[in-house]
Amino acid sequence: MNFMYWMLQMPSFVLLLLIVLIFTSGGVVFTYYFRKKIRLSPRRSHNEAVGYIFAIVSGFYGLLLGFVVFLVWDSLNSAQSDVSREGSAAIALYRDINFFPDQEKIAPLKTAYLAYVRSVTDLEFPRMEAMKAMDKHHRDAFNQVFAIMGKLKLGDLYSGQMFRQLNELSMYRSLRDLDASSCIPTEIWIPILLGALIILILAVMLDVESLRLHLTVNGLLGAFIGLVIYIIILLDHPFTGQLKIEPEEYKIILMMAKENH
Repeated sequence: MNFMYWMLQMPSFVLLLLIVLIFTSGGVVFTYYFRKKIRLSPRRSHNEAVGYIFAIVSGFYGLLLGFVVFLVWDSLNSAQSDVSREGSAAIALYRDINFFPDQEKIAPLKTAYLAYVRSVTDLEFPRMEAMKAMDKHHRDAFNQVFAIMGKLKLGDLYSGQMFRQLNELSMYRSLRDLDASSCIPTEIWIPILLGALIILILAVMLDVESLRLHLTVNGLLGAFIGLVIYIIILLDHPFTGQLKIEPEEYKIILMMAKENH
């Protein structure tokens, strides 16, 4: 089971609390151990140098986190937009099929199209939620719609409109597949986590006279980093977790089909 998927199945509040506690306790424990076990006895000039480096590194790390948060937020909005446009095209195509003048001739296409809609709601979205890649078998239902529409040879402006809707649906469907497979790669996660570790190390090396104050400040620093990491994790997978995108328009099509019977 994918570890990220397992995390995203937790309630949002539980996941937030867990991540914040991990980073907070890391900052507190690391600071306490360093103060008790390692004696640096820094001079005032040393402390100023460490503070200066800490300010520079933390600034650049903040820029890195800000860039990643913007990246995943933009990716989430893009996925939501693609799914909405796909759903709009799917509803428009269903209306074209449902109100086609010759219902007897269009019946095979209507049956195949509803089978495709059910495959999206029952197979594709649950598979994307489980972070599993699509294979060629998951395209069979959609390919069947193309095949049947081509065989009908309707040959009028109405059917031309349906072909345009189907091609538009195909485009946004492909974009959805890309959105589902895209996430922050390991090569980006490594600098994010190593950067957090470096920030905590520099914070620990600062000479603060009060141990209690030092523990509190570094614990809060860890908590803040944990908050940002939580946001990144939550937004990085648009089809999984509490903020997951649902196939609402496809469900509307099934509801419309049920009402027409």
